[in-house]
Amino acid sequence: MFKRPIHNILTGLGMLGVFFVGWWGWYVFDGSDKAEQRAIETAQEYVNVTYPDLSLHVSDVMYLSLYDPKYHVTMSSDTSVDTEFVVRITRGGHVVDDSYEEDVVSKENTYRRISEAYDAAVQQTIAPTFSDRIDVMTELSDSAWRDDVTHLQLDQAVDLEFYGARYGILSLYAEDDSYTYDDVIALLQDVKRVSDESKIPFHSVTLQITIDGNERYAEGIRYSDLDSPHLLARLKQRMSD
Repeated sequence: MFKRPIHNILTGLGMLGVFFVGWWGWYVFDGSDKAEQRAIETAQEYVNVTYPDLSLHVSDVMYLSLYDPKYHVTMSSDTSVDTEFVVRITRGGHVVDDSYEEDVVSKENTYRRISEAYDAAVQQTIAPTFSDRIDVMTELSDSAWRDDVTHLQLDQAVDLEFYGARYGILSLYAEDDSYTYDDVIALLQDVKRVSDESKIPFHSVTLQITIDGNERYAEGIRYSDLDSPHLLARLKQRMSD
């Protein structure tokens, strides 16, 4: 006669267990409003003490739970476009570290801002002209940039002609299998023409293309090579290296 009450109790305990497991999972994987607010307040107090000369505000908060159960509080400057970094805070409200040195002092933010501006300019001006033939991707050569990073200034203006000509790499990808070397030369010179007309220069080209049925890859084809009478020889050399 006690089976029914015992069954009800066990059912209730099971449901309660499911609730607590669900609550714990939600807390671990999604954090909580209270913990997030605590992280924000901790980050603000931390930067006020650590970087008193900077005028900063919280611009974003992320809780990365799966592999790094901490709050990542992004601090941005009110006056400097390149001064933005992350303060990592535990759920308990303790500062782990910040990325000021690696993002701001290293000028990584400055590099990223100029690089993104260059890519946007290429995608708006050069890439559409060749959208039916090739895919165009860009980068500002990271290795060359690192060697010359001392000339950068925080928040400096974006000079696309300077940075493109000095560091810009156009990566060209074509799937058409009907290209000949003459076709490739005409294509590269056409890219240079559009680049010149758009005043969005580049330093070199990386090319992945199929020539006479064989997939070819070449890098380091310099802007200055494209008007050279030796372009064919240099192109074949690059593709065989």
